[in-house]
Amino acid sequence: MFTRHTEQRLETLLTDHVHAVREFVDRANAVAKPQWLVPRAEGKWTPAQETKHVILAYEAFLRQLTEGTPMRLRGNALQRRIWRLIGLNAILWRKRIPVAVRAPRAVSPELITSGPDELLPELRRCAGEFDVAFARAWRNEPRRRMTHYMFGTLSLDQGIRLVSVHTRHHAAFLPPPAQDEST
Repeated sequence: MFTRHTEQRLETLLTDHVHAVREFVDRANAVAKPQWLVPRAEGKWTPAQETKHVILAYEAFLRQLTEGTPMRLRGNALQRRIWRLIGLNAILWRKRIPVAVRAPRAVSPELITSGPDELLPELRRCAGEFDVAFARAWRNEPRRRMTHYMFGTLSLDQGIRLVSVHTRHHAAFLPPPAQDEST
């Protein structure tokens, strides 16, 4: 049954998610164009690749919500249980993803030559489509599950919180936007 409380929870989750996407876009817009295709360190992604990775992750979660296509799981059942007990709880409560976690191949970008003018609108579009599909699932299929490649099945609440933390995690690898000195 859809109650006022569940509607308020949906609003809270979507608001946080919109803020996470805005934080990423603001930081991505702060990257100087010459730095857009330069890795932040040896063996690390460029801002373009960070952005494409976030887009690919949104597309994977969006496919789950619209087509029912789950992510391919990594590890065995015992490993996922341990990862879930230790990792998922820490991520959702501390709102941080450990830095050493490697992305699955399905959401790892290849060499990207696209600029922010192409990638950031694509990110906004994917995130917006995710919000719409998520709200539809929340209202129409509240028991619907999402899948994470390491943690297995997630509730919708856990799923969107993880997506928001993930987006902020990758925003942190981009330079912060310049502060307006007039304020």
